[in-house]
Amino acid sequence: MELLKKSVQSVIEKDRIGSPVFLRCVLQVAEDTANLLPSAAEMAALANGWMPSPPASVYAQGGAEATQMTVMLHYVGGQMALVSVNRVDVETAIDLMLVGNKGVIYHETPVGRHYLNAAPPELGGAGELTEAILQSLERGQPITLEG
Repeated sequence: MELLKKSVQSVIEKDRIGSPVFLRCVLQVAEDTANLLPSAAEMAALANGWMPSPPASVYAQGGAEATQMTVMLHYVGGQMALVSVNRVDVETAIDLMLVGNKGVIYHETPVGRHYLNAAPPELGGAGELTEAILQSLERGQPITLEG
């Protein structure tokens, strides 16, 4: 995951896509007993690192022990991120689209029919929004973040 983070950050810093305005990320987690909350929080932290302003609110649906969890982040500057984490029986994979005001970055691992020994993403971190995501899941409504 660190390689993906650095690669996308490099593209942003070179101004190839302009300022990020929207992220759509689908993470497929291949673990039967996985709690989806840490993975969702890690993806939210990844989004936070790429967006030019801090998060203003978070809204989560699904469940940590469910098959799927979706987290929507709204940022102070109007940017949005939609992160979906799904439990699957096949290998861990990620499908990411980061839209900037000048272009778009696409990343998919493994890369479908163009699969050329691409490694699945390695998860292991957590995110600073773990508690806010959990609160949103429990309350069933958006959580406003203090910033």
